[in-house]
Amino acid sequence: MISLLGNFSLYLTLFFIIIFYLGWGKKIFLKDQILLNLIYIGGIVPFILLIIGFTISDFSILNVIQNSYIDDPLFFKITSAWGSHEGSILLWIFLINFFGFIFLKSNNNFQIHKQIVFISSLFILYLLLSSNPFVHVKNSSEIVGLGLNPILQHILFVIHPPTLFLGYIGLIIPFVLASHILVTKDFSQNLYKQMLFWSKISWFFLTFGIVLGSYWAYSELGWGGWWFWDPVENISLIPWLLNTALIHSLQVSIKNDQLKLWSLNLALYSFIAAVFGTFLVRSNLIVSVHSFATDPLRGLFLIVIIGYLFLVTIKLNIKSALHFNQDTFSLISKESFLLLNNIFFIASALTVFIGTIYPLFSELFFESSVSIGAPYYNFAFNILMAPIILLMAFAPQVSWNKNENKNNKVWITIVLAGAISIICFFYFANIYFAIAIFIASPIIIQSLIVIFKSFNKDLRFYSQWLAHLSIAIFIIAAVYTEQFDQEENFVFEKNGSSQLLMSNKSDVYLKNIKDTSYSNFQEILVELSIVNGDDEYILSPSKNIYQPSGQVTNEVSTVNQWLHQYYATISSIESDRVAINLVYKPMINLLWISAIMLVFSIFLSIIKRR
Repeated sequence: MISLLGNFSLYLTLFFIIIFYLGWGKKIFLKDQILLNLIYIGGIVPFILLIIGFTISDFSILNVIQNSYIDDPLFFKITSAWGSHEGSILLWIFLINFFGFIFLKSNNNFQIHKQIVFISSLFILYLLLSSNPFVHVKNSSEIVGLGLNPILQHILFVIHPPTLFLGYIGLIIPFVLASHILVTKDFSQNLYKQMLFWSKISWFFLTFGIVLGSYWAYSELGWGGWWFWDPVENISLIPWLLNTALIHSLQVSIKNDQLKLWSLNLALYSFIAAVFGTFLVRSNLIVSVHSFATDPLRGLFLIVIIGYLFLVTIKLNIKSALHFNQDTFSLISKESFLLLNNIFFIASALTVFIGTIYPLFSELFFESSVSIGAPYYNFAFNILMAPIILLMAFAPQVSWNKNENKNNKVWITIVLAGAISIICFFYFANIYFAIAIFIASPIIIQSLIVIFKSFNKDLRFYSQWLAHLSIAIFIIAAVYTEQFDQEENFVFEKNGSSQLLMSNKSDVYLKNIKDTSYSNFQEILVELSIVNGDDEYILSPSKNIYQPSGQVTNEVSTVNQWLHQYYATISSIESDRVAINLVYKPMINLLWISAIMLVFSIFLSIIKRR
């Protein structure tokens, strides 16, 4: 029944879209406004039906069989709805129509909504032709389902994909607004303000989604780090970088009518980057723990959608090319600083993009396998991000339009930052941490000066202040934890000593090994105790064996020591021994706190009141 209703709602939505495009609404006594609402609601319903199918374990739906297990907790049954390729594409359609429905309440320009509806129809056709989540099969009492991928059975997976998708698909509104402006030549400030608002909505969810994904990988995969330049991590970062540039550019466009075409093109390419990321994940062209191993033919359908969006953008670029030389402003002004900021953000996005897709081109055209890892990104990306961080410290102190600085203590700040970094170098004996201090401390110094001088300003001021400060703290925490972490491997023999010594003089005790069965998995848990002086820390890493697949996952255990953390995983477990990987992560909690500060600062910028 759910399979039938799901397919019916998809085809009915396509039917309404055709009527809307042909202008036949009045012939069937439907106003365009009502027809648009029916289209958007029709695009929302199928995903809700799929969730119901997973919730009740409707094994007459092939997608439910392949991605759910009858004894999975209800929590993860619902999560399974977006744990598959088909379900995630249906979630895209749901969110496109959800955003369209919300956007219709504030902007009922049918020409703009035609673009949203058309993009939605492309994804619906893609779903029906190659990835139908409502394929019906004969049900049987013997069918119990294959189960959700065990590494996705994590609380953060419930939140991470929908949050990230909200960020991706939120970019559709700036995209359609930008294309409408370029087609109609209506450069009204109201449209730019709408674009800024929706860009910030997307920015909030993208940032939050990336942070959640990073913490999920850190706490679930047992890698021991917070970022690994995995291809799927990279493609979520690209639209974030472009959208960050877009938001800064839109501020110039709204404030004094500069960089308007620049902003429009950033809006176009930000959404294309988000769709291209979807193509890479679902085309089976990249190898990633995050990617969906699926039929490469499906990628061809997605590349058609990307091709359409890209051709539209190129056509609009050509039409607007002659207007790009109309911006004029002083060399030392907030506009020029924000433009320079944009250039570095775009260059950073291109660096990540090239590093991600170059192995594909190398294999396709040169028949050679190339791996681009962390050394490339750490060098190229960090070189480009360093000027951005420095600009964050001084751009807010520069006036609009004028060749003057509101704060003449720039050189004092730089000298003070240099002195602090030199002290840190001699104290910590680490050049990378000293460089991080030099880059980040000007923001902290300027933030402290400004907050004391401008305590009573509005939310917009505090959101910018908090965002820049959080980035500075993030850099310091990230470099510190990477440079000063301590990793050790311990082997406890069955008949040997249960006490071993860490290099920092802490004692590690093997307290217990437990074997527990749950509804859908078996847990083998190792209980450890770390004694540091008068303090004791308990860690409980485990290996879980999931049913019905028999897949084994390595579950991480962490325990906090203020801003620091102990991080333990089981390397191997045998009948006579257990091997434990134990990492001490200094300042790692400060990194997560700074990430939360950034998300909160974006939230403040959205709710600000003038």
